[in-house]
Amino acid sequence: MKEYLARYVHAVTKRLPENMRVEVKEELEANIKDMLPEKYNEDDLEAVLRKLGHPRELANNYRTKQRYVISPLYYDDYIYTLKIVAIILGTISLVFGSIDAVIQSQTLGIMDTIELIFEKIIGGVGQAILQAFTWVTIVFWAIDYASINAKKKSEWKLSDLPDLPKPNETKINRTGTVIGLVLGTVFHVSFIVILMRYIDVIAIYIDEVRIVGILNEAVVTPFIPYFIISATIMVIVGLFKLSYGQWNIQVASLYTAYEILSTVLFLIFINHAMLINSDAIQYIADMADFTFNQVRGGIDQGILWITIVASIGTGIEIVSTWIKTLKRKPV
Repeated sequence: MKEYLARYVHAVTKRLPENMRVEVKEELEANIKDMLPEKYNEDDLEAVLRKLGHPRELANNYRTKQRYVISPLYYDDYIYTLKIVAIILGTISLVFGSIDAVIQSQTLGIMDTIELIFEKIIGGVGQAILQAFTWVTIVFWAIDYASINAKKKSEWKLSDLPDLPKPNETKINRTGTVIGLVLGTVFHVSFIVILMRYIDVIAIYIDEVRIVGILNEAVVTPFIPYFIISATIMVIVGLFKLSYGQWNIQVASLYTAYEILSTVLFLIFINHAMLINSDAIQYIADMADFTFNQVRGGIDQGILWITIVASIGTGIEIVSTWIKTLKRKPV
């Protein structure tokens, strides 16, 4: 029986730092003997040891400093952020893996094409999720480590407590916001990468032979940094919406500013006089037996309708946002 007691104590103390083992060993042996009757048998000892719990758990309780990568203080935020980042990066990787596979598979056979698509998609998504896990974990570990080692980590003020949700304010749909954030990120990144890497692919083809590019690269390139800024602002606005959880003046103002700026940027881009390659317009005119001005006029008419629809859509979205923000529900 004493062997079981010694083995249990050893199983606990071997998991502790060297400088703690002797003291914990003496304390634990004394506690176990106090819990046992004067004349005990093996069943009594087993009952006491089972009551104390698994040696690994007991050893953890003896530690003054808990061991974990992400502490319980930040664990819920860590998991929530990890899910969002993994979904966004995984979806983006899925989109670009598909695009790359389609472009590279034009000269391959059916089986090679299928193999390439699976390789690009599965490999890319797996790598994206791994990157999300790595970077989110590193960031939260750094935040956790900094908060634990801060000189005034135990000091906090009542003013630091978050405000109570106002019952008369409209809640922001969290699921819809996450979906919008994912789809918006995918669209923005896809759009930017296509303009950066695949602008030559946007062209007129005959029998799979590229004839002429449609977009003017000299016009497109200067817009790319602004599209990147717009995408970054979109993510920030989405995170603000998730953080606040309710429509208020601050969130609505930020969201409105983003909607206006992004829409204006898009309309300036598509309305640029030199965006469409003049050689492409001339080629279309020659093929369709139209004049250059007729084709140019048709394109301008289509861009005008896009401008009108985009402006109306943005206006409706902004008005809807402020209605939700200013409308007060009965308490």
